[in-house]
Order: sequence, then C-alpha cells, then structure tokens
Amino acid sequence: MLKRIYLASAFALFIGEASTAQTLSIGPIAGANFMTISNTLLPKKLVGLSVGAFANYSINENLGTNVKLIFSQMGTGTDNSDYTVRLNYIQVPLSVVYYFGNTGNKIRPKLFAGPYGAFLLNASDKNGKNIVLPNGDDVYLKTDLGGILGAGFNYIIRPLTWLNIDASYSTSFYSIVDATNSTNRNEGFQINVGVSFPIGNK
Repeated sequence: MLKRIYLASAFALFIGEASTAQTLSIGPIAGANFMTISNTLLPKKLVGLSVGAFANYSINENLGTNVKLIFSQMGTGTDNSDYTVRLNYIQVPLSVVYYFGNTGNKIRPKLFAGPYGAFLLNASDKNGKNIVLPNGDDVYLKTDLGGILGAGFNYIIRPLTWLNIDASYSTSFYSIVDATNSTNRNEGFQINVGVSFPIGNK
C-alpha cells in the first residue's frame, strides 16, 4: 500500500508541476541502464533502454526538484552464458537537485539524490518468454522501491532551454523476488540525456 501511495503521489506531483508556471521546465529524456540483479549467479551488466519525460522545478537559484516518468529496462545478464533476465518497469524517480554556479552560467554542474518507485510490466528471458514459477506464480514482485544518487550538468542551448546530462547509481531498498530465502535487488548505473523547455516565464 505504501508503494502505491508513493507512486500516486509522485505522479500527482508530476502533473501538478506541469500546471505551474513560475520556475518550471519539462521535456523528453532518453538514455541507457547498465543493471544487474544482486545475489544472482555470475551476474553481468545488462544494457537496457530508459525513455520518458521529466520536470524540473527550481526552488531557488541553487536548489530544485526533479521528477521523471520513464519506461525503464532492468534485469541482469550472466557471465559465461547467454541467459538474461529482462525486467521492464514504469519508473518514477523523485530527486532533490543542487545546482552549482549561477543561473546565467552556460554550464551548471549538479548533484541529485532521492527515492524511486516502479511498477513491473513484465519479466522475460532472452527469448521473450515470461519468467514464472512452475505453478505459474510470478517470480518477481510487481513493485520496486529504491534510491538514486547522481551527478551531471545542464548546458544552456538558448534562454531558459537546457540540455540535461545525468549519470547516476540506483539500488532497490528490498528484494524484488517473492521468496523468503533470497534477497535480490535491482542495482546499477544510468546515463540519461534530456532537453528541458520552460513553462511560463521565470
């Protein structure tokens, strides 16, 4: 229930920020995930897609918030094998962002951190076959809650329009597998690029 409340609140924040006009920018985002599932046999980074939209809200010149609504591919590969686990999520990361420098600077380095929530769309192997237990039950939980920590920079393209480049590390807070004898978490790195466009006048 707590995870559903978090995701509903995050989505409401995304919509609410998109309706304000003072210090808000929104835009598309795309990138790549380099993920594994912890405590699996010989895990290997699995490359996946990350694509969606985001909103930046500036509290003041150096402090802001960021919310993303993205389709995010996670999972893991396996060393010495072509076996993979592909987990497709709708993910909602919420971050507090600290921007270095001043608003008029052409480049604004930044640090960010916060939680994320995610809904699992499907879990499949390399052949696209759904991963389930012998009795047909799901192996992986339908929700994932975790944290993200990252750095990046914004590069001004034109007044109030910014190229956003981020690199981050994320990990689940709890096991994503529905089993009492195993603790397996999504963990890895993400690189994302987006363009933010102003909403209203700053």
